Amino acid sequence: LYHNYGQFNGTVLVSEGGKVIFKKGYGLANIEWNIPNNPDTKFRIGSLTKQFTAMLIMQLVEQGKIKLEGKLPDYLLDYRKDTGEKVTIHHLLSHTSGIPSYTDVPKFFEEVSRDEYPVGEFIRKYCSGHLQFEPGSKFFYNNSGYFLLGAVIEKVTGKSYEEVLMEKILNPVGMKNSGYDHHDTIILGRASGYSKTLDGYENAPYLDMSLPYAAGSMYSSVEDLYLWDQALYTEKLLSNKMKDIMFTPHITARGGKYAYGWFIGKKTFPESKNEVKSIFHEGGINGFNTRIERLVDDRHLVVLFNNTPGADLAALS
Repeated sequence: LYHNYGQFNGTVLVSEGGKVIFKKGYGLANIEWNIPNNPDTKFRIGSLTKQFTAMLIMQLVEQGKIKLEGKLPDYLLDYRKDTGEKVTIHHLLSHTSGIPSYTDVPKFFEEVSRDEYPVGEFIRKYCSGHLQFEPGSKFFYNNSGYFLLGAVIEKVTGKSYEEVLMEKILNPVGMKNSGYDHHDTIILGRASGYSKTLDGYENAPYLDMSLPYAAGSMYSSVEDLYLWDQALYTEKLLSNKMKDIMFTPHITARGGKYAYGWFIGKKTFPESKNEVKSIFHEGGINGFNTRIERLVDDRHLVVLFNNTPGADLAALS
């Protein structure tokens, strides 16, 4: 129905009890060439990237290379001390740092988003503002926090965020249709992103992918996110003890509470009135919106990718 009204153009995967029961593409991955969306089509997933960044941080915590109570300048030595000494890794993971989010900078998308930035320079210019509130006192969704976590991963490992992502998550899980998106790289099966206007669709504005970085730079397929979901039920990537910490809700946020890289809430089914635990996140980036929802008590999963943003994916799932 959403597709018929031009509100959804993308891919869907549903699993129940750990088994895929439905996967399908709707509409076009590329409107200009009339190429259809398929379950293995690669989409930019926006802020779903944050759950992967959180996993990489928790792996480093488990290895004793990072402490959740560690301060920002412990890892980024040149970060400003007056604010950085108040901000912990936990604050960054849970969106409670008080550091201003760079995507809230006036005219950021109009004037900055097309430019490539090295990580250090971008942090100095856009992720080092005065604190907006006392760290830990409240939730404020913050892309700067996860950008900083990417820099911490690079400093601690001595490798690029992209390399660590591939080595520690994507390769072990077998996510062959996922990676760090680069505009100039030839990526087979990558969907184009569109904006919906009163006159139809147009190509989404260009965005340099050095800016979303560890907060939103990944591409993936719905099939790969099923593999990711299944891996989270095992200790392949992280021990159960550390996963319990990662999925512990820390602070009230929109739609529930926020853990590390995930929202934790409840989903009610109108017919049965049953209420089940829901672990979810959404992503939005130029030309795309995405959602993953895990109903972990019964190992159910819904993944929705859309390359013509407009649909309320929470309502769809």
